[in-house]
Amino acid sequence: MGFSPTDNSRAEWVPRQRQDGRRVLVTGSNRGIGYATAAGLAALGAQVVLAGHEGSEAFGEAMDRIVLETGCQRDQLSYMALDLRSLDSVRAFVQAWAQRPTAERVLHSLINNAGIAGAPGVSPDGFELCFQINYLSMFLLTRLLLPYMQPSSDGAPARIVCVSSSAHVFTLGLPTDEKYLRASGGGFFSLRYGESKLCVNSFVRQLASRLDPATVEVAAVHPGSTASGFWHSFPAWAQRCIASVAQGPDQGARTSLFCATEKRIVSGGYYADCAPAAASFWLGSTAKADLLWQKSCAWTGVSPNKLHAQ
Repeated sequence: MGFSPTDNSRAEWVPRQRQDGRRVLVTGSNRGIGYATAAGLAALGAQVVLAGHEGSEAFGEAMDRIVLETGCQRDQLSYMALDLRSLDSVRAFVQAWAQRPTAERVLHSLINNAGIAGAPGVSPDGFELCFQINYLSMFLLTRLLLPYMQPSSDGAPARIVCVSSSAHVFTLGLPTDEKYLRASGGGFFSLRYGESKLCVNSFVRQLASRLDPATVEVAAVHPGSTASGFWHSFPAWAQRCIASVAQGPDQGARTSLFCATEKRIVSGGYYADCAPAAASFWLGSTAKADLLWQKSCAWTGVSPNKLHAQ
């Protein structure tokens, strides 16, 4: 997420593009920016699948709130379990998706929202937690769902929106050393967080370069400093300080909604405040980006060449 000033010099963008007939998956969507994103899309008429690891009760409550707040129909919303700490959970999620009725397997938008600010330790797969949750599991989820992504009935391309952060600028470059990536990080909002988001931006560029933008468009977004559950691992006093200066989740979701619903975006682009933004110069290293792509494919067991997007 990261801290950054908000541009108040121009009119605030408001989502108006109807999403009737589109099916959208939003990860980490029972609270915070993900919840606001799911609610915003439901209000526009989309069928929204909320995904996360916090259980059916938490997501049931979230869906009930969305109905009350937006007036959408309850059958527009559904929940599927997904734990990005585990690559096996990602694979199980996609296997469950493949068992849905044929018409309900079609996916028009994927919002990769879930992420953490940081935590010490490594995942069950042996990767540093920020790298696994913010990037590697998102990488695998997106790759495995590509066969189900299709343009909508009006010909609008499918969309993939990946939540990044301005923190991707404050790094020492794309991490590709496996020994480093399998070592525990420093915890809350460390260098590892920015590195994971730099990987997200690199992935968006790499994926966009391999997909036909008439079929699937991809974008990375910086939501801005937002008071949400994203900071729950921080001390209480730090959370209070953040809440006193940060925007609310509805504002934090705006750029995700912009990239998910606007008729025209630049595929492979990085957006902030509902507009194209400058990304890190580290992304200019094609060799490093290609290496990260190849290694990510090897770590997750997918082909570096065959994407299988429809």
